[in-house]
Amino acid sequence: MTTTDTERISDFVLGAIRDMLNMPLPDTTSPDTPLGAGGLELESLSYVELSVHIEREFGIQFSDEAVDGFATATLGELVSDIRTRTAEADADTDTGTSGPSAESAAAAPAGVPSLFDVKRLLALSQIIPVADPESIADDEPVVLDSLTLVWFQYQLNEQHGIELDIDHAAVEELTSVTAIHAYLRDALTAPTEAVGR
Repeated sequence: MTTTDTERISDFVLGAIRDMLNMPLPDTTSPDTPLGAGGLELESLSYVELSVHIEREFGIQFSDEAVDGFATATLGELVSDIRTRTAEADADTDTGTSGPSAESAAAAPAGVPSLFDVKRLLALSQIIPVADPESIADDEPVVLDSLTLVWFQYQLNEQHGIELDIDHAAVEELTSVTAIHAYLRDALTAPTEAVGR
């Protein structure tokens, strides 16, 4: 990675945070600025949202523990972590070892949000108003109405680049986190003609 790559990563992260906060960042923002308390004052839901933006932009993955670590990280540490993960992902691509393991591929086919991703989306959309998506049970009840359905579809598109028109008849069946995950898996893996949406 070159200095230009580091600057690009830093610019992206700063832009994403600025967009999330919907306000300019303090002039004193530097690589030593904490992401959380005493710095940019991001909270746990913001860390999840930021991680999703970074994962999409750079084609990397953060574990739940890594996202939790944002709370004590500085801006410079996050940029360094992204730079390292990007270099590792590039090396994996060069050696042909990239991609999910066979187990995780079976659990979430390519292009299908994982169960945890669904929990993140429900938390980001405030359909299940919690700060930590990990606290959401797999069988957590979900109530979708026309407004929350539109917001969920918006977040699905924003966070995963998936445009899916969930028909209103199906909404009655989407009563839990696992039901939504199963619907997404079926809709996104079905042949285009069979989906009918």
